[in-house]
Amino acid sequence: MSGGLVLPEGLLEISPPALAHAQRFCRLVTMADNSVIYYQDDPSESLYFVARGHVRLSYISEDGLVTLNSIVPPGRSFGEAGALEGFGYCDTAFSVGVAEVIVMDLACIAQSGSLADEIRLAVARLIARRYRDHVDFTRALYRPNLGLRLSYSLLRLLDLLGNDIRYRGRTVRCLGPVVTQRDLGAMARGTRENVNKALRQWQKEGILALEDRHIIVLDRARLEQVSLDVE
Repeated sequence: MSGGLVLPEGLLEISPPALAHAQRFCRLVTMADNSVIYYQDDPSESLYFVARGHVRLSYISEDGLVTLNSIVPPGRSFGEAGALEGFGYCDTAFSVGVAEVIVMDLACIAQSGSLADEIRLAVARLIARRYRDHVDFTRALYRPNLGLRLSYSLLRLLDLLGNDIRYRGRTVRCLGPVVTQRDLGAMARGTRENVNKALRQWQKEGILALEDRHIIVLDRARLEQVSLDVE
């Protein structure tokens, strides 16, 4: 572990002694663009935190369909699902661009004692947050048409990854180039071409703007209405 390495928010809710104990089991790893961090069903041996860059989490179904679960930003964890019970990872993790990942060896919670107990409780909170994310993802995945799935996915990513920018005299929320139209298709069960067509239509309607690989949401209330429109 590099000197001065600090775990992101999530495990910072534990006491200083427990944090010091956890950091003994951590190391910082730099991943090249599109590097595999782990594969779905690999044994769970580590818990991960994004220190810099982003990580894509994808699920591969039995029929070979690849679905994008999430894009993890800095300060968030991933690979939590099997941490407490030794199950395999339930997704495949790839780096997006060059990423720095904090790898925490799960041996730190396999021990006995109050420090390991405290860390296990913190990991359980991370698992609960991942479960909530999974429920949100499932809601989008099984909506009956692309417009509903895509608008819901956009709103979800906007809350997770969005930035405030100034655009034509207004402060609006946008998604940067880390989220591609291919990503949106993989998340909303649509082709890149159909995603592009839907985004262009929403641009004509003034809901969003597409500029320099950014998706700029101009009218969130209307996008939310699209996500709720089941007609």
